[in-house]
Amino acid sequence: MKTTIFHKSTFAGFLTLLLFFSLSVKANSPSKFSTDSTQYIAVRGTVINSETRNPVVFASIFVEGTKIGTVSNSNGKFLIKIPLKYQKDRLGISSMGFKTRFVPVSYFNEVFNKVYLNPAIIPIREVIIRHLDPEHLLSAAVDKIPLNYLDKPVMMTGFYRESIRKNRKYLSVAEAVLNIYKSSYNKNSFANDKISIYKGRKAQYVRKRDTLVVKFQGGPLSLSYFDVVKNNDDILSQDMYDYYIYKIDGVIMLDNRETYVISFDQKDTVQLPLFKGKIYLDAKSLAVAGLKVEVSPKQLNKALSYIIRKKPAGLKATLLGIHILVKYRKIGDKWYLNYVRNETDLRFKWKKKLFRSDYTITAETAITNIDTKHVVKPKFNERFKPNEIFSEKVSNFSDPNFWGASNVIEPEASIQSAIKKISRKLKRRR
Repeated sequence: MKTTIFHKSTFAGFLTLLLFFSLSVKANSPSKFSTDSTQYIAVRGTVINSETRNPVVFASIFVEGTKIGTVSNSNGKFLIKIPLKYQKDRLGISSMGFKTRFVPVSYFNEVFNKVYLNPAIIPIREVIIRHLDPEHLLSAAVDKIPLNYLDKPVMMTGFYRESIRKNRKYLSVAEAVLNIYKSSYNKNSFANDKISIYKGRKAQYVRKRDTLVVKFQGGPLSLSYFDVVKNNDDILSQDMYDYYIYKIDGVIMLDNRETYVISFDQKDTVQLPLFKGKIYLDAKSLAVAGLKVEVSPKQLNKALSYIIRKKPAGLKATLLGIHILVKYRKIGDKWYLNYVRNETDLRFKWKKKLFRSDYTITAETAITNIDTKHVVKPKFNERFKPNEIFSEKVSNFSDPNFWGASNVIEPEASIQSAIKKISRKLKRRR
């Protein structure tokens, strides 16, 4: 017996995360991959706020003057693998609201490194804020997309991770290095991004007595739709201005560049579930540098119907929240997608049962390299399809050196612990 629950297509195409709930698990045969023999230096560290001593989460880590990079995790920790030819270069570390710092690669040791970032909040006079029209800035930002973003496709290498947590316990962790054909930002181009899995692995354990197993459908492909510059219908489109209230929140520093912060929320009179959050615009170019949003609490209860298409009759589902983070990075005179993260919180309760379960579903993609010269669409039979489940496309964790020279997001301690526990259970089961 199987029961499925799927997301509908988004509120207007923006939320495309798909869920699949099943009472059984499909076994997968191991995949084979070639060995990566690239020589590199592995640099680990932690990004820390110099004033509060708190970790700086999802900071951008990159090799200066290159398209190689990654992000820090939710503990501020990072791992970046640097080809030997760049060992005399510098690492750049940047995050919204902080001064970008550059550190020679040779500064890092093999044991532990703490990189402190200094906050860089720019005071702005109230009279200036009053003369900034947020809707005008957003409209100008959309008009400047052809200038700020590439009008031709590029190839990106990305690291993708998705995890499913029930209450405080991880049920599965799956991750992969992706080949991403990133289509043009040309407004006359209707091509979608194409994604193939270069190599991937998973840790997943389901007990026979488990009554509900949660899986993604759409996986890394769903996150490509969160590129709001390319898919701007729900937030940046002028057609949406009547649904939102906008205001200028001030100016911060991002990559040592002044950046406008525009906050927004749906109007009280709007009965549709829309968004609330902040848009970050580069003050000089008006490029969209980032976006941090959530489904607005005002109509959160209505958003569930857009997410779940079908569910068991005896299962009550409640949407607790959806949070989305999108970051772009300026390289040369163009801006590129850098990082996307989606976190969905759901609560389930079976009728006539006392206890309830909270699920946290997290998916993230960090762009680790960009190639503008060798651009080839993945073959159709190699592409990840919208109706596929990522965890069923990759094999179980086994080799600790699986990733080789590929850059990844450093896993949180809780994820590392979960992987070890799940792997031990799978060995015992075999």
